[in-house]
Amino acid sequence: MYLARIVHITTTAPAVCAAILAASLSAACGNYTHTTRAARDEYYSGKCAEAAERLKKGADEEGKDQLLYLFDRATALHCAGQYEEAIKEFRRADKLADISDYTSLSKEAATLVTNDKIIQYKGEDFEKVLINQFLAMDYLMLGNLEDAQVENRRVNRKLYLMITEGKRKYKLNPMAKYLSALIYESEGHYNDAYIDYKAVYELAPDLPYLREDLWRGAWKSGMHEDMERWATTFGLTPADTKAIQAAAKRPEIVMLLEVGQAPEKVPHPNWRALPKFVPRNNPVVYADIEVEGLVPNRSHLLFDVEGTAIKDLDEKFAGLIAKRVGGVVVKEVIADQVGRQTDPILGQLLRFGMHAADQADLRSWQTLPQNFQVFRGRVDAGKAYKIKILPRDGGGATQGAETEKVVQVPGGASTKVFVPVRIY
Repeated sequence: MYLARIVHITTTAPAVCAAILAASLSAACGNYTHTTRAARDEYYSGKCAEAAERLKKGADEEGKDQLLYLFDRATALHCAGQYEEAIKEFRRADKLADISDYTSLSKEAATLVTNDKIIQYKGEDFEKVLINQFLAMDYLMLGNLEDAQVENRRVNRKLYLMITEGKRKYKLNPMAKYLSALIYESEGHYNDAYIDYKAVYELAPDLPYLREDLWRGAWKSGMHEDMERWATTFGLTPADTKAIQAAAKRPEIVMLLEVGQAPEKVPHPNWRALPKFVPRNNPVVYADIEVEGLVPNRSHLLFDVEGTAIKDLDEKFAGLIAKRVGGVVVKEVIADQVGRQTDPILGQLLRFGMHAADQADLRSWQTLPQNFQVFRGRVDAGKAYKIKILPRDGGGATQGAETEKVVQVPGGASTKVFVPVRIY
């Protein structure tokens, strides 16, 4: 039906052919990455508030790139510690991403003739999920644990729908489950915390903190068989379990680190009209954390944004290929009919122009980290702690400047102080 409509329009009104070609070339020339380079330069130099302000106009104006502006502006506000403003912008992005799922069929059909750049950016699946992950962190930093938990649940709710309804081969997000467990534990809801820790173990069994988390969760929940199970699984001695019990009586600093830069989209090497995520140069692999009075330790991977982005887009490749093949057929039919009913030269020009304009849509959320990491350290209540953060590469060499934070730990054995860190 849409093919017949497009063919009819182009063959009965040659002027429309020129309009289609002009729109295609205009879309191909538009480049969000180039337009927002100055804002990103500020963001990656640590001038997050300035970057957010520079992106405000684009975030407030309707357009095909509005969601991208909202993504990057909200992330910059998050980085600047302006959590209430960041929440507002992430909420707008969440709503727009949801609405964008229902792109009109006429606009979608038009992309068969031109390219995806002419329609509003909808967001990749993993980007839509990370909106709620950032919302959870922002609420957490404001001390609003209830709303943080709502967003943690929405992360995996979205993923569940993508898996069941969208037939995607995705996995649930261990970071959302881990933050949920930490919040439950800080509130004294040990059974709920233990359930989430076990869920994390199924998703990310190599996270070192789970060794203590799971045994402690079983102990706090009064599950003696599970205590024995985890002691056996992790090789815990009586001295180890005694130390875990003693540590549970002390407050804790929990650092949430956003490390590196997410992958970028480039034209796919096997089909230039389709996008592919490729890793950026990210020398920082982890951070050594020195908390005053504690033995230095390192951060650990909690969620791999880079790997998820690459895998999710590759998983969609067959569907994208099918759409592009359909687009090739449509372009050939249109060019042939225009040539037959008007002028063969016009048909050839239109064919060349439509195929030349068929470029990969390389838009993406530019300010995401390569990954999220976590560091936890038990400390004394009622003290201020100086913390040094030293970025390291895979060989342990220092990468970039050391940064410092001072964290005040209030009283209370179950207190968890959450500290955000951005490492570029």
